[in-house]
Amino acid sequence: MISKNTLSQAKAVIQFNSYNAVGIVAGNAPIGYTFQTVNGVKFKNWFAGAGFGTDNYFMATLPLFADIKREFKLHKSLFFLYADIGGHFIANDKKVAANFTTSTKGNLYFDAGLGIKMQTTRKGHLFFSAGNALKNITQTMASTDSGFPYKNEFVYKLSRISIRAGYQF
Repeated sequence: MISKNTLSQAKAVIQFNSYNAVGIVAGNAPIGYTFQTVNGVKFKNWFAGAGFGTDNYFMATLPLFADIKREFKLHKSLFFLYADIGGHFIANDKKVAANFTTSTKGNLYFDAGLGIKMQTTRKGHLFFSAGNALKNITQTMASTDSGFPYKNEFVYKLSRISIRAGYQF
């Protein structure tokens, strides 16, 4: 008697994914808005990509960051954890007044949290996420008056709640 057992497994595929979201960021300053697009590759339950967007909380900035996500399936729902880390650019980084100049630099940008995805098409998902976003900004004010020179530096470390809704395909 001859017997042969074969096992067949679907081969894991690397896929391109794009996450596009709008949302709000809230903390001690007035509520701001945010928009992000993150593009990258998904392999099994992991996603890694690069993102760019706008962040209007306290001061308008343009974050540029690396993104990583891990998906979990619980019952019929799909949840994910995410982390973004990078830097950000100031939209209006230099102001000149009559007696002083102000220059602003963006530093660390970090955002981490969790979300839920709901399938809308074969490859598309509507998602909602909530997390804690950090944004560091350094602002320097310097006198242009030679009779009264001064230079002040302010470092803002902004921690805020971020809530987003978007579409992933």
